[in-house]
Amino acid sequence: MTLGDRPMAKKIVADFETTFLLDAGAGTGKTQLLVNRLLAILRSGRSSLNRIAVITFTEKAAEELRLRTRKELESIQQRSASETERLILQDALSYLNRALITTIHSFCATMLRERAIELGVDPDFKILNELEARLIRDSLWEEWINAPSDANTILLE
Repeated sequence: MTLGDRPMAKKIVADFETTFLLDAGAGTGKTQLLVNRLLAILRSGRSSLNRIAVITFTEKAAEELRLRTRKELESIQQRSASETERLILQDALSYLNRALITTIHSFCATMLRERAIELGVDPDFKILNELEARLIRDSLWEEWINAPSDANTILLE
């Protein structure tokens, strides 16, 4: 059974007053549910795409969200009977390539770069890939393990 088949899915798509945390396995319909909620918000006129952040964990998921959103926006716009809704959807389509549909890492990097100077962060920092992060983590772990025991105690305090 997919999430779309469940009664809670209707609430997630239609209840804009509630924040939801969705935890479900692969292939259960999380992406489609998120697209449906995003479209419902846009169609209602409650918000516009330039005021919404859609954040996920992987680049693949972010791209899938963007592609499905485009497909659904185009489909709904063609079927819409309301001129107002068609304009809202056209606006969303024209903004979609700039929309904040991204990973948590990219979102945080954007926020850090916007405030880099006041945070004392090099604005040209880069996000490590998994291999780079693991190598640094392993190196730091080895350094910590091999440090004199009094150094380990200081680190833990």
